[in-house]
Amino acid sequence: MKVTVAHLYKKLEELDRDVVELKKLTDRLATDREYSPILKETFLSEMTKLEDQKTEILGLRVEKATLTSKQGKSAVATMAQASNEKAKQEPPVHEEPKKQERPVRKY
Repeated sequence: MKVTVAHLYKKLEELDRDVVELKKLTDRLATDREYSPILKETFLSEMTKLEDQKTEILGLRVEKATLTSKQGKSAVATMAQASNEKAKQEPPVHEEPKKQERPVRKY
């Protein structure tokens, strides 16, 4: 399967952002609740999975990019198909929809 390096770079940024968000959620957990240890363990396991995905992407072999004659853009890099199949098998990370920011009224 062929994927551009730009797509991989965006995926790496997304993984980093998700890890930071999970870290913030872990830090904000109340320690006096009975569900806190379970949530903390879940967040930490998800962070580990994301870090493993990042390591896998960084370990991929990229073929030398060539220029196409018509478009002048870099051709896509070829990755190992086994790595892509493994990434497809992992469950997608669900993101909550972001709330729209409302303008602050100053009276």
